[in-house]
Amino acid sequence: MFPILSSILGIFQDPIKKAASKWFETAQDKAQATAIYLKALDPNGQMRRSITTTTMRLYSTYIYVMLFLLLAQSFNLGNTQQISSAISSMKDLFLPITTAFGTIMSASFAVNGVNSFTDGKIKTNTNQGGEK
Repeated sequence: MFPILSSILGIFQDPIKKAASKWFETAQDKAQATAIYLKALDPNGQMRRSITTTTMRLYSTYIYVMLFLLLAQSFNLGNTQQISSAISSMKDLFLPITTAFGTIMSASFAVNGVNSFTDGKIKTNTNQGGEK
């Protein structure tokens, strides 16, 4: 699924990257071109926030289902053999789901932190020019 998605996104990425890199030559300018490139893909961070929100909801659903199954097993509700089988399947998925959740959340917070640092750095540089 991901190779298909990356190839579709690659169609849009290449022209933006080429256009941005034509205008920037130095190392600092190349970093700015990369920032412009990322802003062109997700100008206001809406896509990142949407992915983060969806991931949080899906992970919460996983936790609630697991909690429900554990409570059902504890109080002997329903068919115990089926519930035990479902819990076993959910336990097998715990590590991959939690790893994916942690990775997506970490990346989202990292991007947010880098954007905050960059915004602060730009504001500091413009204020050093003596302008009020």
